[in-house]
Amino acid sequence: MPNATQALGGRDMGVGEKGFEETLKPEVVEKGFCAVCGACVSLCPFGVIELRPSGPELVDNCLKCGNCYSVCPRYELDAEAIERFAFGRPRRPDEEFGVVRKMLLARSRDEEVLKVCQDGGVVSTLVKHLVSSGMAIAAVLSGVSLDTPWLPEPRIAINGQEVLECAGSRYSYTLNLMSNVGTSALLGFLEGRKAAFVGLPCQVAAMRKIQMLPVEELGWHKAFGPIIGLFCTETFDYDGLVKLMREKLGLEPGDVVKMNIKKGRLYFYPREGEPKAVRVKELADLVRQGCKVCTDFSAELADISVGSLGLEGWNVVIIRSELGEDVFNSALKADLLETRPIEEEPQVIDVLRRLTEMKRKRGEKRS
Repeated sequence: MPNATQALGGRDMGVGEKGFEETLKPEVVEKGFCAVCGACVSLCPFGVIELRPSGPELVDNCLKCGNCYSVCPRYELDAEAIERFAFGRPRRPDEEFGVVRKMLLARSRDEEVLKVCQDGGVVSTLVKHLVSSGMAIAAVLSGVSLDTPWLPEPRIAINGQEVLECAGSRYSYTLNLMSNVGTSALLGFLEGRKAAFVGLPCQVAAMRKIQMLPVEELGWHKAFGPIIGLFCTETFDYDGLVKLMREKLGLEPGDVVKMNIKKGRLYFYPREGEPKAVRVKELADLVRQGCKVCTDFSAELADISVGSLGLEGWNVVIIRSELGEDVFNSALKADLLETRPIEEEPQVIDVLRRLTEMKRKRGEKRS
């Protein structure tokens, strides 16, 4: 039985000239560029690609529909075309952080969010507002496994409580683009409303490519929105993080209630006692291979991009699209957010610039 995404069909059911073996395998997987986002697996209408620890693998005859490489964020990514599609224009030469309509600082006024959020709670507040108000039929998010401490897993939230259960940051990768994409799209199609999506820069790029699939009757461009992107330097191997907690810090993962990166250190907050930390530079061996070629720090293709950049209790928000501005203004009108001019914290722009340049140079060097 096909999953929800397969039921929605592929880009071209006819046999083409190129397939997985001619594109993603030699150009992405074998070169170590794969983000392991799962987009190619989710969007394969024939179910012949499976995700293994090392990346996607062809497990049956490829019919060369073209979906896999059309949605891959590491294969022939045309950022300018995506910007025209999502924002109506490409970035200007002076826009060092991508297309920007507005940059500001914000934090949640929602008491439920403030009890569980990582920093300013902006993402949780926006998504909770979207699903609670009916602006979105559902939201594709990441949560934590109920059985395995700190193991990230993809979730679909259809109400405010389910959004709250996904609050906070995980520093291991979550496969938000697996079956959740198809299920949420199907919900949106059936209800005539969009599904919101929250993800890292690589996942955002894949979602944009999915939206741009040239199958008008499927309406992928109408199935999702807004796309909320998270600032990201890199993610770490889950097993390696667990080993670090136990062997270096003497912590059991089940006793850790929060992780946070501040001023170059990854902090682990136990249920009892003082937090423990390691320098992020010491985690180089735990960085996922696909992260090392990424050049996007601030999710430059999202409708709204959000991060903290060391501000206690506040988020940095970059509004990039008209849709993103409409959603943010709706939350403001509902008195769910408090804002400040970003100029009040001039060091934030310096940090954003430094991290943006660092990630671009690192990615370009390795790719």
